[in-house]
Amino acid sequence: MKAIVKTGDGQVGLREVPDLPPPGPGTITVNVAATGICGTDRGEIAGTDGLIPRILGHEVAGVVAAIGGPVPGVPIAVSVGDRVVLETDAYLCRSCHWCRTEQFNRCPSRTGIGRTADGGLAEQITIRADAVHRLPETVSLLEGALLEPLAVAVHAVLEGPFAVGPGRTVVVTGPGTMGQLVAQVAGAVGARVLVIGLDRHEKRLHTARRNGAFAAVSAETTDVPALINGVTGGMGADVVFECSGAISQAAAGLDYLGKGGKLGLVAFYKEPLTIDAMTVVHNELEVVGCRGKRASSFRTALSLLDGGRLSLSSLIGSVRPLEEWDEAIDEVGQGIKVVMTPGGAPLDNPER
Repeated sequence: MKAIVKTGDGQVGLREVPDLPPPGPGTITVNVAATGICGTDRGEIAGTDGLIPRILGHEVAGVVAAIGGPVPGVPIAVSVGDRVVLETDAYLCRSCHWCRTEQFNRCPSRTGIGRTADGGLAEQITIRADAVHRLPETVSLLEGALLEPLAVAVHAVLEGPFAVGPGRTVVVTGPGTMGQLVAQVAGAVGARVLVIGLDRHEKRLHTARRNGAFAAVSAETTDVPALINGVTGGMGADVVFECSGAISQAAAGLDYLGKGGKLGLVAFYKEPLTIDAMTVVHNELEVVGCRGKRASSFRTALSLLDGGRLSLSSLIGSVRPLEEWDEAIDEVGQGIKVVMTPGGAPLDNPER
């Protein structure tokens, strides 16, 4: 079958790899219809961390092709032919405290598809039987490729200590795909959402406004603290979610918060983050890391989507086959959300 394979430092490309064997006990094989590409995948091109060689890709939607035998404690909730999305946990110890409480993102023995296990930029993938979720009929396979980052947004906004809900003022810094999803999830539960970007992000800021943000502005041409104070009567934001990965925006996030506010770090950072500790102390602020997602994150994300409260199709900027991998990576570098179509299963109607 065709797959995008990393074979070494900087060595990634389309390869022919052996077809998968039939799924073993407790696993399911999925014919891949759509796989999203994110900045992490782009970063995987360089460096030698993770499994080598490996198939890349972790934002996967497809159709169940085959189901292995049962395993005690591993429920199978789908049938052959079901349209599904995948969690990213390839292996879990199932015995630690985190596994027993379904906090799989914290399992110390966890491996993840696309990094420490083969991923979904291929015609097929085999995954844990309890790591698949059936797509509602209202959600296309193309949109399903964004379920994994949506689950990350749900985990950050709704499963952390932020108490996001009606009457809360939420600021999102960084209007990329993750920032857009965080903004939509916060808005879906009734928060007043302000999205902050730069002048060059005007198209993305327009998308955020179209998808329900109370305001979406450039920090280069707008006095953001004054805007927030005007909206909140001088109280400041309740929560800031930093989704840009820029150190400067994490620091600015503290200034956007009111007393007792919380800063959620959703992005990954290439440099150590320096925070004004006395601002945190004087204003009794909290700085919280938001990492990954859980099975519950997928269930909530699917429920929000099925209810028509979110828009994923508006975030997809490009759809390409595996043969156009190089072009896809270039587009990701331009901030475009790309979904690839490995061809293991046909896309259904993207307008459904």
